[in-house]
Amino acid sequence: MAQNQISISNWKPVNRGALRGFATVGFPSGMTLHEVCVFATNGKFWASPPSKPMLDRDGRVMVDDAGKRRYAAIIEFVSKETRDRWSEAVVAALLAAHPEALDE
Repeated sequence: MAQNQISISNWKPVNRGALRGFATVGFPSGMTLHEVCVFATNGKFWASPPSKPMLDRDGRVMVDDAGKRRYAAIIEFVSKETRDRWSEAVVAALLAAHPEALDE
């Protein structure tokens, strides 16, 4: 997936742990994903598709043993390699649109 096939129409910077922000990502198919998370740690960058909080029977957000919210995937990839290519293309498109976005 080449970067020129992807457009970034909105970038909301956040600096919370590894999270650097949220992007709205457009694809040539006409599909748009909102709230794509972009992360940075130790000079490595990656994108993660939107997810939703996991809820218990009473509608409360579930947390793990460390007290962090648990999230469920909304989008699935056929392989880790496919997900990695998607992530790399999203990060490349973000950096083309917003070169300062992942400055540490």
